[in-house]
Formats: sequence, structure tokens, C-alpha cells
Amino acid sequence: MTAQAEQPAGAAAGGQRRRLPAPSLREAGIIALFALIVFTLPWWLTAIGGYEALATKIAIWAIFALGFDILLGFTGYLSFGHAAFFGVAAYTTGLMFKHVSGDVVLALLVSIVVIAVLAAVLGVLTLRRAGIYFAILTLAFAQMFHAAALSIFQEWTGGDNGLTMSTKPALFGLPMQGLNVFYVVAVLLVIGFVAARQIKRSSLGLMLRAIKENSMRLQYTGVNVWRYKMIAYMISAMYAGVAGSLMVVYEPYVATKFLHWSTSGEVVIMSVIGGVNTLIGPMIGAGFMLYFENVVQAFIGEKWKLILGLIFVLIVVFLPGGFVDGFNRIRRALGIRTKPRRPNVPDAPETMSRYHDSKNTPAQTGSDN
Repeated sequence: MTAQAEQPAGAAAGGQRRRLPAPSLREAGIIALFALIVFTLPWWLTAIGGYEALATKIAIWAIFALGFDILLGFTGYLSFGHAAFFGVAAYTTGLMFKHVSGDVVLALLVSIVVIAVLAAVLGVLTLRRAGIYFAILTLAFAQMFHAAALSIFQEWTGGDNGLTMSTKPALFGLPMQGLNVFYVVAVLLVIGFVAARQIKRSSLGLMLRAIKENSMRLQYTGVNVWRYKMIAYMISAMYAGVAGSLMVVYEPYVATKFLHWSTSGEVVIMSVIGGVNTLIGPMIGAGFMLYFENVVQAFIGEKWKLILGLIFVLIVVFLPGGFVDGFNRIRRALGIRTKPRRPNVPDAPETMSRYHDSKNTPAQTGSDN
């Protein structure tokens, strides 16, 4: 056991100079490819039946899903209350546009501060619990905000009619319309993706994944587990808040639905369809769902929800790793080496056995994404 542990360590020490630049070059290539795909989204989406405005909406939801994966994918904490951050940030931005200024930067900064405070308060109240209790608590708080928007804060939120505004948002004098909005969202999405990957590769990401594996054992070693969970929760909330603010920049209207539990449910479905704990998977899931809702629906009518539900069930049962897992299976079938991943559904026997078999195969090793 000791000899096996020492051999890779020695090999790593001996080949450190040769292999040190490789992860940086690979990381730069991944980010460059991601940026290329994102910035060209309006053009290739139009080629497959979409439209420019849909590209902006997909990019906004991709930010939401990316942040959600930091909480669910890294720590394993399933939140059904992220609509609270998305909706509160949207209302904050809308109120800023309506009563203060149409400056996008100012509205974003104020929204981020509000979401930071809200996430800190809700984190203190919910992160003492885990599993189904945490999920139900987050759902309860989100629904409280939704009910408040329809009742005691109706004068500010517009109630069922939502919040409308006549102010045209602008960024440094540039009107936020059309592709201008898309490029702002695209830049923030790429920055968010780079930040998420850095978190995953950092000691913080390692701690968060350790919490997902066995938080109790980690706590027995003296680690303040709650503090790390709070950090992940607040970072994830920030992503949701930025997405909520950008949704109002994209369309100067705040719907009460932004605070509804169904908004949280949509981001959960996006994450599962795309692949939890992959960062790229939930964004793919966001694009797939919005494309299905806005483009495919035109061909199949109201049955699109039924078909989407069927697709979701089939993925959960037969492809628990989502689209990313399906892509990796195709690569393995073609003989391309892939790094084995822990399954997102640990009680799937076939997936677990396939993971352990691939883990014990010397040929299938690689660097962390």
C-alpha cells in the first residue's frame, strides 16, 4: 500500500518540470473554446432554428445553472429556494431602474450587496440541516418571498401584474438592447465559468467535494464544515443574483414567477439533464431546455412539457450523469480515454461498477477538469 502510494508521488516529483505547463495550456484551451462557443451563440443558434434574443436568455440561465452547480455539484446540497435569490435580485434591479437610475453597473452592485446579505441570513437558518430538511427549508423560504411579493410588498412589486418600468437600462451610455445585452451577458458568463473552474481546482473546491463525500468525518478532523458550506451557498447565491439582475436588463420587466418554486425547479432539471458536478453540464441543460421550450414547442405544440418530462425521466434512469456522461460514454466507445467520474446517482449499481472498473484500469487516468 505504501509502495503504491510512494511510486506516483515520486513519479510526480520527477516529472514535475515537464508536466507543470500542461494543465495551464489545457485550461487556457478549454476557456478559449468555451468563450468561442458562447460569443458565437447568436449565429449558430440562428442556424438551427433559434433567434438572437433566445441566445441572451440561454446565457443568463447558464449563469444561474453554473452557480447552482457549485452548491449542488460540489457539496451535494440540493436547494429548492434559489428562486429567492434570482427573484429578489430581479426586483432590486427593477426598482433601481424605476426609481433611481438606469445605470446597469449601479443596479448590479446594489443587487449583489442585497443578495449577499440575504444569502448570509438564509444560510444561517438553513445550513444547520442537510438532505431533505435543507431542501424543504430553502423551498419554504423561497415561497415566503413569493407570497410576500403578492401581498405585503404588492405596492413595490406590482403583485400579479409584476413590476414594469419605462427606464431604458444603459451601460456607460451604451443602450442595453439587442446584441449589446448579449455581449454583456456573455462576458459575465465567461468570467463566471473561469471563476467556477478556479474554485473547483482550488483548496476550497477540494474541501467542498470532501464535504459531499463525508462531512461528518471531515468535521471530526477539526475542519469548520459549516463555514465552507456557507461560502459555497453564498457564491452560488451570487451567481443566481447576477442572473436575476441580467434578466431585467434583458427585458425591463419583473414577473412574480421569478420568485416561484418552479423557477428553482427549472434550474434543478437543467442541472440533472446536463450533468451535475461538471460545470459545463448544467449550462448545456439550460440551453437544451430553453431551446426545447422556445423552438421545438413550435413543432409539437403543448405536448412539449410531456415530452420534456419523459426525457428527464429517461436521463435520470438510464443516464444519471446527464448529457456529459452520455458524451463520455460515446468517447469511450470510440476508444478515446476519459477520466472516470463519480456517478451523481450513487445507488445506480451499473454506474458504480463501471466507475470502479474504469478507476482500476491504469490506462484511464487524466488530470482534473
